[in-house]
Amino acid sequence: MKLERIEIEKRIIVSLNGIKNSRKSLNELNTILSEYNVPFGIIESINSNAYVITELELPVLIGISIALYDLTKDNDLHTESLFGDREIRDALDILNSTLSEKIYLPLPFSDVIKIKDDSYVTKISVKQLVKMFESQLIIYDYEAQRGANYKVNKSGGIVKTPVLNKASVKRIAGKMSTNDYFEDMITFNVYSTEIEPLTFHEEQKTLIINNGSIISIVDGFHRLQGAVAALHLNPNLELDLILSIRSYDQPTAQKFFGQLNTINVLNKVRRNELSQVRMSDKVVSNLQRKSEFGKRIVSSTKINELNGDLTTFDILSYAIDKLFKIEKQFDVLQTADYLDNFFVYLLGTYSLEFSQRTKESTGILINHPLMFIGYTVIAKYMQDNKVALSEIKDMINKIDFEDENLKTLLNEKGIAGNSRVRNSIVEYFESLFRGVK
Repeated sequence: MKLERIEIEKRIIVSLNGIKNSRKSLNELNTILSEYNVPFGIIESINSNAYVITELELPVLIGISIALYDLTKDNDLHTESLFGDREIRDALDILNSTLSEKIYLPLPFSDVIKIKDDSYVTKISVKQLVKMFESQLIIYDYEAQRGANYKVNKSGGIVKTPVLNKASVKRIAGKMSTNDYFEDMITFNVYSTEIEPLTFHEEQKTLIINNGSIISIVDGFHRLQGAVAALHLNPNLELDLILSIRSYDQPTAQKFFGQLNTINVLNKVRRNELSQVRMSDKVVSNLQRKSEFGKRIVSSTKINELNGDLTTFDILSYAIDKLFKIEKQFDVLQTADYLDNFFVYLLGTYSLEFSQRTKESTGILINHPLMFIGYTVIAKYMQDNKVALSEIKDMINKIDFEDENLKTLLNEKGIAGNSRVRNSIVEYFESLFRGVK
C-alpha cells in the first residue's frame, strides 16, 4: 500500500458518507461492485457500522476503492495512488477467481414453515451454510452479538474481531467432521432499510432472501466457524442443521439475542445490555446509536485503550437508573437527548483529556470509567437547577482530582467497581454539589 491502511479506510468512509443518502448512487455503486465480484451488502454494513471496514480482506478493500473511484471520480480514491500495481493485480485475480464458486442473492429456501411474518424455520446443509459464509453473504453484527475484541494490525490500525471461544469451535469441528454432531439450530436475521428483505410463497412453502438484504448470524457463530473447519477436515461431510430465519430491526435483534441460551453463555453484563431490562439500558443504547460519545461506550466489563473506550454500558446505565426518573419511552428519548448534549460539551471542553489517544491524555482520573457516574450526577444537577451546559467547566473545576477519598473510590474494586463502590461515588458527587448554586 502506498498509504497507511487506516488512511485509505478513512477516505473510503468519507466517500461513502457522501453518497449514502442517495438511492440512485448506491444502486449504481452496487452495479459496479458486482462487476468486481464484491458483495454489496458490505457497503450497507459499513454505512451502519464504520468499524466493519477494518475487518475486510485487502482484495475486498481494493475492490470497493476501485468501484467508488469509478462512480465518483474522487481523486482521493484514485486506485493507483493508494495501492501498488502488484496489489491491485493480485486483488482482482482473487476476486475473479471466486466468481464461479460464489453464491448470490436472491437465495431461495424450500420446505419452509412460517411461524409469524418475521419468523420462519427450515433446514440448511453445512455445505450450503459454509458456501454462504465464504461468499460473504453472512455478517457478524457486533451490536446484536457478544461484543468485540480489538487488536492492532500490521499497519497500526485497530481491527475489530468477534468474541470467539476457539476451544468450543475446535470441539464442534471435531464432532461434525466425524458425523458425531446432533443437528441444532442456526439463526439468521435478514434485514434491509431499502427493500423488503424476505418473500414467502405460502403454497410452495418457499422463502426467498431478496437481493439487497443483509444476513447477520444472530445465534450459531461458533457452530458456523466449526462447520467451516469441519469441511476442511472432511470435505464429504453431509449434515443438515435447523435454520431459523428472522427479520428484525436492530433493537429487536439485540433483545432476541439477549434472550437466547447458547453453549457459550453470555456474561451477565452483556446479556442485560442486549435484553434491555432497565429503562436506563434503553437510554444508553440510544446514546450508542446516535452520538459520538456513544461509540466509546464499550459492551463489556472492561475498556480497551486502543479503541478509545471511555466507560462501559453497565456503569453508565447504572448511574442513569440511579439518578433519572425514567418510566416511559418519552422519558428515554428526553434523557438520551439531554445526556447526548451534556457529553458533547464535556468531551468537547476537555478534548485532550478524553482524546482517543488515552495513553497520551493529561488527565489521570478525569477519564476513569467510573468517573462517568460522577459526570451523570453533575448532568442531573445541571438539568434540575437549569444550569447552562456552557458552564460545564465551572462544574468540573469543583472536582478535586487529587482527593484521596475520590482516588480510593475509583480504584478500590477495579474499573467497573461494585454496587457499594458505585453508590459511594454517587453519594460523593451529590455531597460535592449539595448546596452549590
